[in-house]
Amino acid sequence: MPSTKGLGALAGAAMLFLSACAGPGENGSDTVPRDDPPLPPPEVSGPLPAPLRADPLWTAPFSSEPKATESMFVGVVQEREGGAVEFLGVDHTGRTRWSTERDPECTGFVITRDPRDGSELVVLLDKEKDPDGGFLATRTTASAFRPDDGELVWGPVDVPGTLVGPGLVFAAVQGSVMSDHTGPKLALHPGTGAVVADEHEDEVILHEYHGVVLVHRDEALRAIDFTGADLWDHTDLEVPEELDASDVRVGYGPRPDDDSAAAVTFVWTAPSDEEPLLYTVHDLRTGDRLLTLAADREPRALDVGDGRTAVLGTPTETPDASSVQVVTDEGDAPLWRHEVGPDARMRGAAGATLYLDDADAHQALDVRTGSLDQEWEGSAEPPAAALESGPALVEVTTADESRVFAALPMG
Repeated sequence: MPSTKGLGALAGAAMLFLSACAGPGENGSDTVPRDDPPLPPPEVSGPLPAPLRADPLWTAPFSSEPKATESMFVGVVQEREGGAVEFLGVDHTGRTRWSTERDPECTGFVITRDPRDGSELVVLLDKEKDPDGGFLATRTTASAFRPDDGELVWGPVDVPGTLVGPGLVFAAVQGSVMSDHTGPKLALHPGTGAVVADEHEDEVILHEYHGVVLVHRDEALRAIDFTGADLWDHTDLEVPEELDASDVRVGYGPRPDDDSAAAVTFVWTAPSDEEPLLYTVHDLRTGDRLLTLAADREPRALDVGDGRTAVLGTPTETPDASSVQVVTDEGDAPLWRHEVGPDARMRGAAGATLYLDDADAHQALDVRTGSLDQEWEGSAEPPAAALESGPALVEVTTADESRVFAALPMG
């Protein structure tokens, strides 16, 4: 399976995870305990990309870009195109600790947390025969596992189709996985697999993060908890002072650039015009406004762990200077701000590092403090995933021109 790096982020509300499920498969709820030794480090062709220049430690067994939990890497291996697909849990030493087989086209997965105790879970899809639907009928299911040992926590639970996000939001995608046309969506509770919101119930599901769901219901934007109870709605939001409160409306803005985020972006417009007047960023759970951003640059948001969200945009108080700011679900003010140029973009976050491109320069920032850890020019391949204390997995080219994920030490 070729690497899918860079294909999982389509712009705006049309972004879908590349996780289609097609064709019958076996029930893959059970995981297999393993203790496979690490693969030898790869023979890399050419210099390693900055900022990670040390010799590789081992080769990760993944065929496409993995994700990192607190202590494990989780991802897919497929020995040949169209062949069997296995999800693997690999620890910081490169040892494979568990695996589970899935339908060859069910490669979508997401890392989430149980809102009741904060424990991490990895949610996988599968396709199974549906004996109640006829000879060729299938059903799509989701199941959650503990990333450290692959223990099943809940599932399989029927879902209408693939992961469309943000968060644990599922839908049947019409036409292809690159389409933004979906059937009715469903949002699940991360810790139990119970249905939290269902678009068959006259609501539109917009965003889920760790058990809180943003929906449009009864002509209002509402944040609901996993019991379905309202936490707040858009009438509780204070209209930005820059706008005319009597002639403005608010809607769900650009979605996060990754699986989901604790903060949501809203766009403010005039009733007679779709052009943005302002953007605001809010804590999903409380509705508290965290940032107010100018309309001349559509903001981008990226989850950077521990309830923190990195936001790239132009603050209204500094209209001539864009910046990256990190906001948190534990406070109403940004943790830090880092000014950037007009061409800056966020490349991704891995471990405790946020990677930026700014014109011809590349930067690595500490997501906890905003300090500039490194700045360089030239090659810039940010890690696919990293554990906070290392290692990081970086896609590299080997001497035989194949692409693999090398484990590199951090720091």
